[in-house]
Amino acid sequence: MLPTNAGETVGSRKMPIESSKYVILVGLLSVHALGGGYYAATQPAGAGWRYFSWHPFLMMIGMVGLMGTAALTKKKGGYSNTKLHGIMASAGLLLASGGFYVIYQNKINMGKDHFTTLHGKAGLTAFAGLSLPAVAGAVFLHPDFGIDKSNKLYRKVHKVVSRVLLLLAWGATISGFKTLIGDDYVTLAIFAAPVVIAAPFTLL
Repeated sequence: MLPTNAGETVGSRKMPIESSKYVILVGLLSVHALGGGYYAATQPAGAGWRYFSWHPFLMMIGMVGLMGTAALTKKKGGYSNTKLHGIMASAGLLLASGGFYVIYQNKINMGKDHFTTLHGKAGLTAFAGLSLPAVAGAVFLHPDFGIDKSNKLYRKVHKVVSRVLLLLAWGATISGFKTLIGDDYVTLAIFAAPVVIAAPFTLL
């Protein structure tokens, strides 16, 4: 039998992601979440760190760093990685909740309406939507106590819905950054590059 590269499909079973690819992608997302998150938090240029800064910073760490790593970890397969996937995804959602609170409170402080922009609507949809597969995953699919953990339909829906919403969340980080920096498309392209590179390997 000829050897099969990791990530390819054998019959109906998809091979785990290669360890080297996993490390590179997790590193890319982690650096982008922390470095890009801090950079976005201090934009526009000269604005420095303020209360609002916690919004992009927490959203980047939660949605890109932790949830992206959670999706990649699930691709490694196995019992331990499935549990780790759930822990990291939940931690990411918790941090994103902090980012959501900050922007909601900041709008109140500034006397502005909520969710009036495409960025705001996309972010709200992604955040609220990702809460549902998080709860469903814990109740139905947890490898220890999930009440229907072997149900292939539930697993498929959980995977597809989560990845579509995570893609929407990543798009919201780019649109939010665009709002902060204006028409500096070179900087925008550099900021977007890590998630554009990682998305096919993480979300497909």
